[in-house]
Amino acid sequence: MAVDEDWVRWLKNLSFATQRVDMEDGRRLDFTIMINRKRFIITVLPNLSPDDPIAPLISRYAKSFMDNDEELDKAQDEIEDIIYDAGWRKFAPLAPGVERGPSTPPISLYSALNPETFYFRLVFDGANADVVQEYPSRPLFGPDYIALNVTGDLPRYSARDITVTNKLMGTGHIAKVSADGQDMCCKVLVPNQVKAVRREYACLKKIADSQHGDSISAPRLIGFVVEGGDHEEAGIGILEEYIPHVMTLGRLLKNTNTNTEIVTPERRRKWAEQIRRNIALLHGIGVVWGDGKPENVLVHSGTDDCYLVDFGGSWTDGWVDAELRETEAGDEQALTRILDFLDIENAEKDYLGASEFRSVNQGEVGIVWLG
Repeated sequence: MAVDEDWVRWLKNLSFATQRVDMEDGRRLDFTIMINRKRFIITVLPNLSPDDPIAPLISRYAKSFMDNDEELDKAQDEIEDIIYDAGWRKFAPLAPGVERGPSTPPISLYSALNPETFYFRLVFDGANADVVQEYPSRPLFGPDYIALNVTGDLPRYSARDITVTNKLMGTGHIAKVSADGQDMCCKVLVPNQVKAVRREYACLKKIADSQHGDSISAPRLIGFVVEGGDHEEAGIGILEEYIPHVMTLGRLLKNTNTNTEIVTPERRRKWAEQIRRNIALLHGIGVVWGDGKPENVLVHSGTDDCYLVDFGGSWTDGWVDAELRETEAGDEQALTRILDFLDIENAEKDYLGASEFRSVNQGEVGIVWLG
């Protein structure tokens, strides 16, 4: 078969995404690229040749990284193009295309987080680029998640027994999964999300333990994710209720803002009241939503009710001011702006009573995370 035909067939079912780029001494770059569920780590180094075509790109990348400017993405894209053109013939047999659709074979959460890994080095012969496979004696990079000992009375689910049904973010650190025949949302302790997952757990646990646990429309906490095998007690994430939805409140209104029959004033008023009431109940038990915005409100596809999600903290420009992040005042500011987004008239805002944030009994968080 001709090379072009091989390329077309592989391209048909290709999934190619850069997961991360690690830089060492401003000279060495390690690209971690996911290709059809397999992980490829490609090392890019300058050589001693004065005509080395990759050295200027590495320098541009390093300078852009230090300056934090937009040239970073451009330099990264150019290097990735070189890697792809030089390596696809060797990558294709190692990571054959996976047919997408109902027949796509399921993959466990453990496999998604610990994919088969191949190592290559980008080399040049004059202007011609190639990739050379390498076989390190030990893995150069560990798992992309952190394992912590946890205590708590929630069930534990092995990552090997959890099936990923839809990756909601990144390579699967936030995903729709299935365990024991039940749809759930999984959030994994990846390095840059440890604080967020811990906060999410603490908030959902506090909601569950409060007298308003059944009244607050937020995901129900289900259990811990553990590595399994010899690391049964090593917690790597949490499982929570999956809220069935078609899209977020933000996307729903943006997609249908010209169709008043779909998003009627009555629905908008109902959603506004539900969001207001949920925030008031949260504050009553000492929980702050944290990153309030329409994209963190899901409209339940069965009940048409609003659920508040993402209790990982932080803030989003335009919805919460930075100095109000993760405070009750920030939540109130987000509420006011969400009501504006819902196009609720001032009189309706007053009727909804946006200032009714009353104190209720405080709850306790029953977990100890040990480093």
